[in-house]
Amino acid sequence: MNLSALVAAATSALEPPALQNSPQGDALLRRFLADPRAGSQPWTTALLRQCAGEDADLLFPDGMAQVAESCFDLMDRDMLAATNSFRSRKISRRVRAAVMFRLDHAAPHRAAIRQALAVLMVPTHARVLARTLGRSVNAIWQAAGDTSTGFTYVTKRMTLSGVYISTLLFWLTRGGNPASVEEFLDRRLSEIGRITRLRNRLTGRIA
Repeated sequence: MNLSALVAAATSALEPPALQNSPQGDALLRRFLADPRAGSQPWTTALLRQCAGEDADLLFPDGMAQVAESCFDLMDRDMLAATNSFRSRKISRRVRAAVMFRLDHAAPHRAAIRQALAVLMVPTHARVLARTLGRSVNAIWQAAGDTSTGFTYVTKRMTLSGVYISTLLFWLTRGGNPASVEEFLDRRLSEIGRITRLRNRLTGRIA
């Protein structure tokens, strides 16, 4: 398999399909996330009905994994709607702004987001977790105005995946102080500066 084929395969894996959504579903998710029980109890279909209505589960036939995936997708779309506010000449600063926006915007529901991630961390939901995180990383780059293609596209997403996941986990466990989250993110974002050097080394070896 040549380099272009490898890049095409990696790009495909890093581009999960868009998730279907609806105004009714979004409203239900926001209602569920806002309920204190969604942050203090493990997520079940029964809890979803209690918090969001008796028929709430009908919009999510694949169960709570679909609910959790849809919650992260809602975070992605809320962030993308604010794209115009991420203004900087440096794309790394726009990436930082996009990540901080999604975390700050979701801060009132941090405990519920922790429960959502717990659902996706179940081994049987590994594929759902992978595409959820991949979709979020793509959305962050899109919000930052990234237009890269090919190998650069792949390496940027692979690098940001580690930064985003570690920052998300830090925010979920110790995110009560926004300043500490920003400091953590800034330290991890310094890794993005390695993308060009990594790309040059890899392409030099493969060529």
